[in-house]
Amino acid sequence: MISNLNGILSFKKANSVVIDVNGVGYLVYVPLKSLSNLPEVGKPVSLYIQTIFNSEEGIFLYGFLTEEERDVFNFLRQAKGVGVKTAFSLLSFFEAGELITYIEKKDAQAFLVVPGIGKKTAERIIFELKDKVRGKDFVPTDKSSSKTNLDAELALVSLGYTNKEAKEAVAYVIKHLNNVDDIQVIVKESLKYLMKR
Repeated sequence: MISNLNGILSFKKANSVVIDVNGVGYLVYVPLKSLSNLPEVGKPVSLYIQTIFNSEEGIFLYGFLTEEERDVFNFLRQAKGVGVKTAFSLLSFFEAGELITYIEKKDAQAFLVVPGIGKKTAERIIFELKDKVRGKDFVPTDKSSSKTNLDAELALVSLGYTNKEAKEAVAYVIKHLNNVDDIQVIVKESLKYLMKR
């Protein structure tokens, strides 16, 4: 099973991208919220992947910028009647953390802005997941993380470091350099950090 993809973004459209990994193009479906934060075509990209097997149509790859998005995608699918398409639509309209907050607050009304989700579906999501969400340890998304930080992580990934190493290094640099927002400085200091390990 594919857990993540690191490669070059070779194609991008409304709800999917193609990532070139050593000459092999992977078609990945990406929620609009994540799609808008991806780099330009031709640039390095790294996505967390959820592989979905459909007995009638085959294998599909769904990509997310953070582990939290992927975790919430899978969590939403635990509710009866909430399939891949519904979970995907919700993450196209809301941040992963927002969805968890709505479930915790039992705010079914918030989900009604998503096309295809009616009152019954929204209430079912709340009813089935409100108790389960308390025991979940979702990986938090750092809301202060800027596009500069993400670009720095992608630059490190393109140099051969893993997604985890890149995130760790950038987080260390941001913390110790008081939230510097210069990508060249971040990458340079991150490389120093990684080489000292």
